[in-house]
Amino acid sequence: MNRSRRLALFCLGAPMLLAACASVAPSRGFDTGETAASRHYTGRFSANYVRYGRDEGVQGSFRWEEQGRNVRLDLLSPLGQTLAVVTATPSGATLDLPNKPPRNAPEVDSLLEDALGFALPVAGMRDWLHGRPSAGRPANATRDAQGRLATLAQDGWSVRYVAWQDAPASAQTTAARPRRIDLERDRGPTPLSVKLVIDPEETP
Repeated sequence: MNRSRRLALFCLGAPMLLAACASVAPSRGFDTGETAASRHYTGRFSANYVRYGRDEGVQGSFRWEEQGRNVRLDLLSPLGQTLAVVTATPSGATLDLPNKPPRNAPEVDSLLEDALGFALPVAGMRDWLHGRPSAGRPANATRDAQGRLATLAQDGWSVRYVAWQDAPASAQTTAARPRRIDLERDRGPTPLSVKLVIDPEETP
């Protein structure tokens, strides 16, 4: 089929595969020494890409945890099975997949694309999820009437902030939080676009 949901079908094909997808324990822990408070995001993703010359599509949900420069990204199927766990720290990055040995690299984007057919720009998302460009790297940005990012070109990606979340009661001390972000890779071996829809921030 021309437009398949590979990750969704991966955990639907057979009971054995379903069991294999039940959980994936991260093999890399966070580096110590990061003093920033932990932050969490959850939401949904969809990706369209080309693999082996065919158009492919996939969707699911994600969990994002960051603590300083430490990041953990869980990708889940529509049924909630963990498909992959990405852990990126100052000392390196690891990709954990069901029933496979961990794969390590200085950065994990290429590992993710090799394994699943598409990549999420984990390094950039550390800042883009907060609605800001990554510091210390070239970027072209435009802003809306409220001063929030509207578009961003950085690290070979075009990022468009489609919607923002309603300001929380503590807006005077809390930065605006994106609701939907569309990403398209400007350079790379194949076309790739990703949409992220971020859940509202939970209030205490």
